[in-house]
Amino acid sequence: MSAPQPIDRSTFLANVRQSKLLSEGQLSETLNELPETARGRAVARALVEKKLLTRFQAERLLAGRNSGFLLGQYRILDQLGRGGMGRVFKAEHLAMKRVVALKVLAPKLMESDRARVLFLREAQAAAKLVHPNVVAAFDAGESQGHFFLVLEFVDGPNLDQLVRRHGPLPVNVACDYTKQTANGLHAAHILGMVHRDIKPANLLLQRSDPRYADSSSPQEHSPGLIKISDFGLARLHSPVGELAVDLGSTICTTRNTVMGTPDYLSPEQARDLHETDIRSDLYSLGCTFYYLLTGKVPFPGGTALEKLIRHNSEQPAPLENFRSDVPSQVIDIVQRLMHKDPNERYQTPRELAEALEPFAVRIASQWMAPPAPSNPDLDADATPMSEVEPSSPDILESNSWDEWSALQSTDMPDESPTPMTATIRPRTPSPRRRLNRWEITMLLCFVGTAILLLAALSVMIAVID
Repeated sequence: MSAPQPIDRSTFLANVRQSKLLSEGQLSETLNELPETARGRAVARALVEKKLLTRFQAERLLAGRNSGFLLGQYRILDQLGRGGMGRVFKAEHLAMKRVVALKVLAPKLMESDRARVLFLREAQAAAKLVHPNVVAAFDAGESQGHFFLVLEFVDGPNLDQLVRRHGPLPVNVACDYTKQTANGLHAAHILGMVHRDIKPANLLLQRSDPRYADSSSPQEHSPGLIKISDFGLARLHSPVGELAVDLGSTICTTRNTVMGTPDYLSPEQARDLHETDIRSDLYSLGCTFYYLLTGKVPFPGGTALEKLIRHNSEQPAPLENFRSDVPSQVIDIVQRLMHKDPNERYQTPRELAEALEPFAVRIASQWMAPPAPSNPDLDADATPMSEVEPSSPDILESNSWDEWSALQSTDMPDESPTPMTATIRPRTPSPRRRLNRWEITMLLCFVGTAILLLAALSVMIAVID
């Protein structure tokens, strides 16, 4: 996208007034302190330095965006992620000054009953689930035609980003993060909920852990607090009739649709989305645990369909091939989690948490913050306005929605390998075409039918002989 033309001081200040980000009183008090220049960027930079505007707000105002910064009682501060069914913004409650994550449903999808039920179910599931290891939901509502969910803001990276930056985690840290995730999943399990898309990118690491803020506390320390995000894909095992439509899935209505991320998808979930239970989440957590310890997905390479087949028929490369410091008991835990037969896995997340307890971290571990982004200087005329769409004055509007993607949660854009759902569009298109969702479904149906025909033919031949 070419950089927008620079705007002058008066145009920029007119955009600020129209945006209502600053009151007339605030603007009047600040005008005399602004630099004597006709360049809008210099004025924007000054307002950012005074913390009257965020960089995100300033960039949008410079690009001609002058509306959509306020949604109900919330002021939008930054954009955290974008998916097909919505965007996630960092926002602040106007009265309480609490920083939150706003998940906003794409306006064009409000005409879809499926999208409305998806949003309703996500809000209901999030409201029922309250646990330290799950991203909390504070509010849900509609304003200016936009449906939104207000979530706890988590200021750390997701575990996929952490491993990509720093490599495989120490064994006791990986055990601690997996145990925390199991604790959060057990709270969901008690409520009859299944996440169905557990993966490193959906496990957020909170920068500071309030549980251990007091260094004199006798409690055991943790290397950070894990928060499970995106329970919008959760399946609620509630009596039919609680919702106007019982989809059995918050994403699709057909029984032959595969949902999830193929690098972490359980064999039974690949076969039938509607027959999964908490043990499927435990399989996905086992794949995640494997990734935290090795930095590799269990079955690297290949297409999404090939990965699904390998989850059903192959064993991943042994952990011992990647490192020698993993205790044999931990290896056994990973292998049990990734057993093809759900009956051979841990049957509840609590069982897993208890098994991991002896190996989880015991001392405080410094959280490694990512390097600060190299933000371009707002005073430079050539500053690129990344992700800005000047054609629309409202930052909440977009024409690029993909209705097959799920709502994004509070994490940054997902870069997990070969995602099938909740995908943020890559910046650089892959030169290799992947099968789309319909083609995968048809191919799976074809393969299943062929297997049944071969089995029937074998029986007939045996009878004839």
